[in-house]
Amino acid sequence: MQQTCRNPWCKQSFEITQTDLTLLDKLSPVIGDKKFPLPPPTLCFDCRLQRRMAFYNSRTLYKNRCAKTGAPIVSVYSPEKPFTVYATDVWYSDQWDPLSFGQEVDFGKPFFEQFSALMKKVPFPNIAVLSGNQNSEYTNDNYNTKNSYLVFDGERGENCYFGHTYTAVKDCMDFLHLMRCELCFECIHCYDSYGLRFSRFCRNCSDSWFLRDCTACRHCFGCANLRQKQYCIFNEQKSREEYEAFLAAFRSSRHSEITKMREKCEVFFLTQPVKAMRGEQNESSMGDNLNHCKDVHWCFDCNEHRETRYCSNCLLDAKDCMDVHVWGDGMELGYENCAVGAQARGVIGCYYVTEGVENIFYSIWCSRGSSNLFGCIGLRHKKHCILNKQYTKEEYEQLVPKIIECMRTTGEWGEFFSPATSMFGYNETMAQNFFPFSKDEALQHGFQWSDFQSNPDAKKVVQASQLPDDSNDIPDDILNWAIICEVSGRPFKVIHQELDFYRTHRLPIPRRHPDQRHTDRFANKNPYRLWKRRCAKCGKEMQTTYAPERLEIIYCDECYLKEVY
Repeated sequence: MQQTCRNPWCKQSFEITQTDLTLLDKLSPVIGDKKFPLPPPTLCFDCRLQRRMAFYNSRTLYKNRCAKTGAPIVSVYSPEKPFTVYATDVWYSDQWDPLSFGQEVDFGKPFFEQFSALMKKVPFPNIAVLSGNQNSEYTNDNYNTKNSYLVFDGERGENCYFGHTYTAVKDCMDFLHLMRCELCFECIHCYDSYGLRFSRFCRNCSDSWFLRDCTACRHCFGCANLRQKQYCIFNEQKSREEYEAFLAAFRSSRHSEITKMREKCEVFFLTQPVKAMRGEQNESSMGDNLNHCKDVHWCFDCNEHRETRYCSNCLLDAKDCMDVHVWGDGMELGYENCAVGAQARGVIGCYYVTEGVENIFYSIWCSRGSSNLFGCIGLRHKKHCILNKQYTKEEYEQLVPKIIECMRTTGEWGEFFSPATSMFGYNETMAQNFFPFSKDEALQHGFQWSDFQSNPDAKKVVQASQLPDDSNDIPDDILNWAIICEVSGRPFKVIHQELDFYRTHRLPIPRRHPDQRHTDRFANKNPYRLWKRRCAKCGKEMQTTYAPERLEIIYCDECYLKEVY
C-alpha cells in the first residue's frame, strides 16, 4: 500500500509492502500471553533514518567533568547539557544505583515526555566504550581499541587516527569503513588491504594509490575495476621498472600534487563503469555495500544479514530486523533502533542497548543480560522494570499493556523517540552528515541545535593556505599551531603521531579540519537510497544508489562481471 510521509516538510510517497507487514507482525512483542501489533510506519525511510541518526552522536567530543568524582573527562555531552555524566569506569561500577531514580508511570502524560524527564535524572556514561580500550581517551563508540585518537564506531583498532567505522585495523589514518586493514590512508570501504592511499571500495589490495573497485591488486596507481593486477597506471599495464620510475617522480608529499592527482583520477574514474549495487555473495537482496546477505531489502553497509529490511551500517550479523541503524552482532527481532547489538533480541525503539538483552522497549544504555524492560535507562542484569522502577513479573505484565495502549493514542507506539527527546543538537549527530540542515531548518523541523564551541589552545594561528606546500618543509613547531580549515574556518591541531605518519609515508599536511575531512569522505559514498536506472550496457532496468542525473556509467551485475573478468 502507498503511504504519505507525515513529516510536513517531506510528504514523500512511500510503499509499505506485504513483506513489510509480515515482518512487523513477527516483530510485534508478546507481553504475557497477548501480542501487541506494531503499526505500519508513518514516516518514509529517509525520515525514519534521520530521526534515529539525530539521536546518535558518535564523534563530537568535549572536555567535561565526571559529576560523581569531579575528574576531567572526555565526553559526547558538552558541559552545558542538562544531563548528569559519569566517567565510564564510575558509571559501570557499583557506586550508584540506577533504580534509585525510578518513577511511577503517569497515564495522563505522553510516554516520551515522561522518559525525557527520567533522562535528566539518571546519569549517562561519558562515552560509549564497552571494554578493553587502552590509551584511547579521545575516541567513542568502540572497544578493544589501543593507542588511537578520534576514531569512532568500531572494534579492535591499534595506532589509528581520524577514522569512522572499522573492525581489526592497524596503523590507519583518515578512513571510513575499513575491515582488516593496515597502513591505509584516506581509504573508504576497503577490506583486507595493506598500504593503500586515497582508495575506495577495494579488497585484498596492497601498496597502491588512488584505486576504485579493485580486487587483489598490488603496486597499482589510479586504476579502477582491476582484478589480480600489478604495476598498472590508469589501467594500463607497465613494467615494474616503469611503475617504480613513475612513483619515484610523483611528489606525494606536496599538497598541490596530491590535489592535482585526485582531480585527474576522478576524471578517469568517470570513464570506467561501476556496478549498480556493490557487494559480494548476496542472494535475493537489494541495497548497497552488502556482503553475504540473503533476503535483504533496502539495506546499506550491512554484512551477514538474513531477512532484514531498511537497516544501515550494521556491519555484523543480524536476522529478522527492520529499521536499525548501527551494530548487529547476533541481533535478532529488532525494530526502530539505533546502536543496538551484541546478541540483542526483541529490542524495539531503543538506543545503545547491548550484550545479551531480550525484550527491551523504549530504553537507552541498558545491557548485560537485562530483559523485559520498558522505558529504562542504564540498567544492567535487571528484569521487569518500567521507568527504572522495579516490578514483579505479574505487575510488569499488567502495566505494560496499559502503557502501549496510551502510546497508541498519542501516536508513539512503533515510532522511534521524538527529535525533542535527543540528548544532542542535530549538528552534533550523524544526521547532519546524511541529511544536512542549517540551524534554522533543524529548529523549524523540531530538532535541537548546539552552539557550544571549544577551540584548541595554540601559540600560533595560521590559515591553511599559509602552510608550506611540501610536508618536508613543515617545522616541528606545527604541533603548537592552530590551523584554520580552508572550508569550515574551524581551527584544528596536528598531533605528534599524525605528523610522524605524514613524514614517514610522504604525505601532505591536511588543510581541513578532521570533521570536514570526515564529511568529504562521506561525499564519496552514495546515499542510502535507491533509484531505477537502465544498465548502460544492456539496457536492463535495475535499482541503484546512483541517481539518474549522475555521470557515472552504471552496469547491471551481469554486465559488470563480464567487463572486469
